[in-house]
Amino acid sequence: MILFLLVPICVYGQTVPQTHAESDLETLKTLLKDGTVAKIQVLHFSDSALTRVSLTPQLLRDWAEIVKTFDKNLVETFGPVFSGITVKHVDHPSDVRWGVLFYDSQNHEIAALFVGQFGYGYLNGETVSFDTGFHGVDIATRLHKATGIPRG
Repeated sequence: MILFLLVPICVYGQTVPQTHAESDLETLKTLLKDGTVAKIQVLHFSDSALTRVSLTPQLLRDWAEIVKTFDKNLVETFGPVFSGITVKHVDHPSDVRWGVLFYDSQNHEIAALFVGQFGYGYLNGETVSFDTGFHGVDIATRLHKATGIPRG
């Protein structure tokens, strides 16, 4: 009888561990808030441009039509972009049109985020989906508003 009472407690008492992507996003938010991120570089390739291949993070680094660097007011500019976002691992690669590269004060890249127009992308090399909730504004639109870069 005691065994039957302990099993539900053991099963329901466990917490679900965070994925690498979830912990990476939380770490990134913390690094942004505490000033470790000294510079952010945003890469963009027009959403409406047709390509023969899907844009990978490396192709976006090479082919970005717009590259814009930010080194002031980073928390104010990019904090709202990541507010309320959840991220989870997915198994399929995505065509990306936005890249956000995070640098420390020594100009070393410390994190990289890439996303396409449908909320799928990469966070530090892991394929992920970025979810803003049912009524949330997608991350690509948030990047457009925060950076002033046209979606194209």
